[in-house]
Amino acid sequence: MDPRSYTSGERVFGPPNGTFDADWAATALRSMRPELDHPTSVRLMERAWELLRSRGLRDETLTNALDLEPGLAAAVSAVATETAQLYLDRN
Repeated sequence: MDPRSYTSGERVFGPPNGTFDADWAATALRSMRPELDHPTSVRLMERAWELLRSRGLRDETLTNALDLEPGLAAAVSAVATETAQLYLDRN
């Protein structure tokens, strides 16, 4: 099966299929939690992606594993899970 193509806007704003761009994910996180600075957002997204990829965690299990304030953990988990669904699960 041919991989799904992506639009030129995704080339600018989102990672290509199968890759993870922590800066892009951090920007998505900051849209939900604007009080976070960019370096902190990048660090949080890198940690979430590491757990998602190494342990297969998503959604609530990822939220619980992040060991953060519940609302922040849920936001980080939501971005990581959505990124995985959009770019890893597309077949």
